[in-house]
Amino acid sequence: MRRLLQSIIYNRKVYDRPQDEWTCGRAAEGCPCIYGPGKKGECRATSQCLPAKKGDRWVCTRAISLGAVCEPGPLPDGSCGCPVPPCRPVRSLRAERGRLTWLMVSLALGVVILAVWGETRADWSNPGPLTDQHAMSAQRCADCHLEPAGISAGGAARQLQHDLLCIKCHDLGPHGSSPHGAAPAELLALARAEKPPIGPRPLVLAAVTATGRPTEPACAACHREHQGHAADLKHMGNQQCQACHQTQFASLAHGHPEFTGYPYVRRTRIEFDHAAHFQKHFPESHLTTPPPTSCAQCHEPAMDGRQMLVRNFEQTCAQCHATQIDGDSRASAKGLEFFRLPGLDTAALEAAGLGIGEWPAYCDGPITPFMRWMLEGDESVRVAMTALGSLNLADLSRATPAQKAAAAQIVWGIKGLLADLVTQGQQTIMNRLGPPATRSPAMARPTGQFSADVALAAQQSWLPHLLTEVAAHRRGEKPAPPAPIVAARVAEVAPTAVVSSATPASAASDDLLADPTPVADNKAAASAAVPVAAPATLAFAEADARVAQGGWYRQDESYTIHYRPGGHADSFLTAWLEGTAGNPAPAAQAIFAQLSSDHAQGVCMKCHTVDRTAAGTVVNWQTAQPKPGFRPFTTFKHDAHFSLMGDQGCATCHTLDVTANYAGSFGANHDPAVFHSNFAPLSKDICAACHQPAKAGDSCQQCHNYHTGEMQNLRVRAADFHVAPELAHAPGSSQKL
Repeated sequence: MRRLLQSIIYNRKVYDRPQDEWTCGRAAEGCPCIYGPGKKGECRATSQCLPAKKGDRWVCTRAISLGAVCEPGPLPDGSCGCPVPPCRPVRSLRAERGRLTWLMVSLALGVVILAVWGETRADWSNPGPLTDQHAMSAQRCADCHLEPAGISAGGAARQLQHDLLCIKCHDLGPHGSSPHGAAPAELLALARAEKPPIGPRPLVLAAVTATGRPTEPACAACHREHQGHAADLKHMGNQQCQACHQTQFASLAHGHPEFTGYPYVRRTRIEFDHAAHFQKHFPESHLTTPPPTSCAQCHEPAMDGRQMLVRNFEQTCAQCHATQIDGDSRASAKGLEFFRLPGLDTAALEAAGLGIGEWPAYCDGPITPFMRWMLEGDESVRVAMTALGSLNLADLSRATPAQKAAAAQIVWGIKGLLADLVTQGQQTIMNRLGPPATRSPAMARPTGQFSADVALAAQQSWLPHLLTEVAAHRRGEKPAPPAPIVAARVAEVAPTAVVSSATPASAASDDLLADPTPVADNKAAASAAVPVAAPATLAFAEADARVAQGGWYRQDESYTIHYRPGGHADSFLTAWLEGTAGNPAPAAQAIFAQLSSDHAQGVCMKCHTVDRTAAGTVVNWQTAQPKPGFRPFTTFKHDAHFSLMGDQGCATCHTLDVTANYAGSFGANHDPAVFHSNFAPLSKDICAACHQPAKAGDSCQQCHNYHTGEMQNLRVRAADFHVAPELAHAPGSSQKL
């Protein structure tokens, strides 16, 4: 049945106008006028009706709801006989709603304008508080987010720009944006070497993988800010870690790949055979001190507990090896031959008319490697040594005239070197190694506190006229015929003799306070020397014994100057080993071969090793040490596991492998990656026994770091801070960062 909402008969009910903005002021009384308000809200009612003219008369048209036809009726002029006073129209509900709607739209638009373009837009768009770490370093949104004008770049370019804002403070190494901080080529090699997955993948991991594998994930993909002050930015779920990996698994015990040689990734820096020491050396009965019985006697955890360090030499090795290093038990020379007057065929040089001045008659032996390197510091001597070739200075019978001239040039080079050592001392050694700009940084301590006074005493005994002859030779003058030198041989007859006062300091004495004035005739002086036995209480000890703690001494019988090492970590030996290990020069290699011999003084290279890699040659003087700023891929904290060890201690996890060829990792091999470990690799089952979800946990981050390599976790300069002006000068605030 159809029903009309409103009667269409004009005089039954006042017509309702819901679309109008104004309603009659009398509507609240139930008797609105028939005219209604105007568009501007003015009242248009002057009477109760508008009379209608029918024929020649006016008829009242007042609505039935207002009482129908009024009693007065229309006036003769057609106006209503019931005038009414004007009302005060009010806005309709629709108009009020419209005004409210426009007000809300305007307010919302104003908020948007303030949030996007206003000076306080950052306060409107802040999604939440920063973590404590970033709240101290980031003062503006632009410190970590691109400005609106800079968001025009899209995709990878925009991601890179955002990542650069992170790297501005966080130094993540040369490949910080690459997964695990590895170079793309390294990641590609790992991907090709990875075995394909075995078995079905977990559904969650398969779903994550299906979305794609970003080659360079954005920083914000894993580190979500604005989660509160105490939020952990580094926390990641296992699904996040495994989303990019070919081999995916449910847990450590189920599906995780087996360990490969963990944790042994290179040979030890100090050659120490655990199997040989524990099974052979420690049980020997001649040891005066008890050997170690546990690993803790030689090892201690680092400050962070992640690495086990080796205690110092005095605590671990000194009780057995200190005497070997000092040389007290050596049957051969305890000192290292540094300088020598070599054997010389003086007769062949004199026959060729080549004057060399005075030279001892009984010296023999070759030029020491140290002398050869220093002599090559003189260009003329280096050319002469090349011309001489392999000929021996002590036998020039088959030498050509050019080779004899070269031999004479070498002799003058040796005499000049000794003269410089006497007059200039340690600076001569530094000068002969080359200019500082070309000198190896390792050769910063090559002098070993060289004693010029020892060289002076040797010169006075061996070559009394050396300084005069060298000065004349350098002026271009020919030397005078040499006088026989036998002073050094007096020491063989009476090593503890006291000579006459006319004789200079002889070979039997190191007294630097003796009269240095050379005698005119060494032969006469030698014949005038009267051997007098010294009292037993004043007997001279052997020259090397007088520098038992390390130092320089001379041996007149062999015309040599020696250096005796001063215990462990001797600065002279370490400097020359470092400076010659990677030097390809023949003289340098000869020095290194001499110092690295198993029977060399100090026996440094009996335990210390040399690494030769693409980065260079390094002599390992220390065991593995923590590297500040270095993050490995796999991390392990030893101190957290000490309470879990059984009766076997460290051997609970580290099992000695007695069949491994540990010693074969050293010797001629200088590649640290080629080795045989003393211990068997750890099995995954050892870790999986405790690392389960219901026990110690087995999340990826418990054992692995995502960012690896050399880095500084935070690199903030004072200029990077943006302090608000109102805070910079606030009472109690400090402007110094």
